[in-house]
Parts: sequence; structure tokens; C-alpha cells
Amino acid sequence: MEHSESYTGTIIELESLKEFTKYAKKASLFIYEPEFFSSPFKNEIKIRSVICYAIGVKFQEVSVILKYQKTWHNSHFRPNSERQNPKDVIDSSMRAFINQVETQYHALKGKLNRDNMRPIWRDFIEYK
Repeated sequence: MEHSESYTGTIIELESLKEFTKYAKKASLFIYEPEFFSSPFKNEIKIRSVICYAIGVKFQEVSVILKYQKTWHNSHFRPNSERQNPKDVIDSSMRAFINQVETQYHALKGKLNRDNMRPIWRDFIEYK
């Protein structure tokens, strides 16, 4: 492998949104990927979670990718009444989160190609 080849670093998943946003501010690129509830109806597109990637974060001289997944488990939104559809509440919460991400960062909606990932230990091996 030549040194001029481009590659992406290791993914580190963080469970704390506060910690993730602290480091994500220094990222070269921010990508978010919404995940949807499965539905038999094509016009029903409700978001169930959002995966965020902060790419190119320097951590102890190593460039890494930070990952955070926003789900209903770590969301503060809950149905106000028994009549409220939980999927609608979760979808509303996730859309608000996406709006927040888009205004805080120069975020792109997309997906990471994990085929280009390499384990972090390879960064320290000298290629000839």
C-alpha cells in the first residue's frame, strides 16, 4: 500500500451525546444517516433513529471517526397521552434532532461505505 492512498480510520462509538458533540465540532466532515420504521405503506416514512458520524476527529495524533446513534431510548420525548402514536412521537423527536444537527454542523445526509475502513493498528505499521 502506498502512503498516497486514502483511507478512513477506525469508528469509535460514543454513548454520550454531550461527549460526541464536544469532539464533533472539530470534525472535518459530519454525516447523519436516518433509519426508518418498516411499513407496508410507501407513503409512511417515519424515522426511528439517526446515526451520526464525525469524520476526521484527531484523538491523540490519530484520525478517527466518532459515531453516535440517537434512538428513542436516549431521547427525552415521550407520548403525552395514550392516544398519541409512539411512532409519531419518535419520528417528531428524530426530525427535531436532524434539524438541530443540520444547523449546528455542516452536516450531510448520507451513509458510510464501511468497505474503505481499516483497523486502527494498521496506521502504525510501516508499508513498503
